[in-house]
Amino acid sequence: MAENHNPVNVGHAIGFAVSTVTKGAALVGSALGLSGLRRTRSGQYSRTPGERPGIEHLPDVEVAPPSGAVTIVVTDYSEDQIEVHEVDDIDAFLNEPVPEWVNVRWVNVSGLHPNTVNKFRSHYEFHTLAAEDVMHVPQRPKVEFFDDHLFIIVRMLQLVDNGGTAADDRDTTTLDAEQVSMFLYDKTLVTFQERVGDVWEPIRERLQVTNSRIRKNRANYLLYALLDAIVDHCFPVLEKYGDVLEDLELDTLENPKPEVLHRTHAVKRELALLRRILWPTREVIDQLYREELGHISDEIRPFLRDVYEHTIQIVEIIESYREIVAGLTDLYMSAISNRMNEVMKVLTIMASLFIPLTFIAGVYGMNFEYMPELHVRWAYPLIWCVFVVVTVVMLFWFRFKGWIGRD
Repeated sequence: MAENHNPVNVGHAIGFAVSTVTKGAALVGSALGLSGLRRTRSGQYSRTPGERPGIEHLPDVEVAPPSGAVTIVVTDYSEDQIEVHEVDDIDAFLNEPVPEWVNVRWVNVSGLHPNTVNKFRSHYEFHTLAAEDVMHVPQRPKVEFFDDHLFIIVRMLQLVDNGGTAADDRDTTTLDAEQVSMFLYDKTLVTFQERVGDVWEPIRERLQVTNSRIRKNRANYLLYALLDAIVDHCFPVLEKYGDVLEDLELDTLENPKPEVLHRTHAVKRELALLRRILWPTREVIDQLYREELGHISDEIRPFLRDVYEHTIQIVEIIESYREIVAGLTDLYMSAISNRMNEVMKVLTIMASLFIPLTFIAGVYGMNFEYMPELHVRWAYPLIWCVFVVVTVVMLFWFRFKGWIGRD
């Protein structure tokens, strides 16, 4: 079983409306309460068709990143010792030898810049195409096997509170999809994030516990722990989608407006996007579990199998939600049809009531000279009594037939 899952309490609203593009992030939203799915991407370094492969040709590859653009945190640990520090001089850090007591080194780089990525590429000697995949986000989740290391790309989903309250009182939480690139060596794990902030705080807390399982194992166990945290963090996200679908079902039954249909289609689009993210993640975990080059030890495989089972459960939840969304569309059309039938029923009954009254009024509206009722003193109030009696009788008849007054 996986260790120390980190459940997150979530609210009851998601919202999507396409259209806000912020610096370094594209925000896809709708009207469901959650602002949307924010997919950060390095637009400055996006690929153009036919350009040279690799990152050596990028314009800033020889220029140091601006201050604060890239944060590098190094965690060195062994079974009985740990040291965490932030790197100020990347060149000095890469030239320093790893202390002898270090069993595993975790280098976490937050912020993507070609100069930094290229320096890590030169030091750890991973392929320039892998460095290109690190820079050009988003990539499809995948794993690539090399003789001395593994290259893994996954997407990390997390709910981000934007602060404040939306004008329509919906939640302003954003669902953020961030690419994480990992290079696993025998005693080193290098991770690249698009920016600061992740779901790995429980892993860092576990690393502080002396003689813990994570401290006793190699870097491949740390890789498992990070992947497990990323996968498990999908459950709160899906829980929020479940809350939204429940609210949509109630709105569809009680108040089927066009806005509800728009929200339903927005959720359908987002679920399709999540499926494209999480389906290949399942393949990544499966390939790691079946890896035969020795990068993944036999002791770690049962833990990866547990993560794989979680990915299957997540994919099944997404598929069930997609079926619910499809059913909501049919439910909306049925609700609209029923409402239209009720309106037509009322109009038909009103027309039926006036048919005999119109007939009587038409008869006595004819200009014949010999119509004895026209010369009777009480003919006018009498005809109104006939109108009332006919209307009441017809209403009683409709009620007796069950056409009105019965649910």
